[in-house]
Amino acid sequence: MSGPIIREATPADAEAVRSLVTRSLLAAGFPPPDADLDHDILDLSYYAAGGRRIWVAERDGDVVGCAALDRGEERAAVLRRLAGGGLEALVETAVDHARTQGLAAVETVLPPGLPGTREALSRAGFTSTGGAKGMLLRLDL
Repeated sequence: MSGPIIREATPADAEAVRSLVTRSLLAAGFPPPDADLDHDILDLSYYAAGGRRIWVAERDGDVVGCAALDRGEERAAVLRRLAGGGLEALVETAVDHARTQGLAAVETVLPPGLPGTREALSRAGFTSTGGAKGMLLRLDL
């Protein structure tokens, strides 16, 4: 079986992205996204602004995974909304994009209980900074 197709998300992908993120959070024992706090997955145009992007992984025409880059601290990006399948390819795409933007690092907060996510990040070279009880991971570019 070949890997997923990774592409930038479109507004039509918003429902699939919300579903993936919601299922991932609930499976890990966290509450579902909140409309006041998680406006970025209600309206994917949030990621059209400079320094932001969102991608989906697609298999056989179905969206099976997602990942987003947001603005972080100076010269760093924040990897968020990592959910579903195709995680390694999504992480690779996000990291490659950060490199092309001349950023120095990509950071993410990874709460426990998200299956496959820590492994995909580890294989990409992310390591714990020791902050936030070991949940803060960073990849220097």
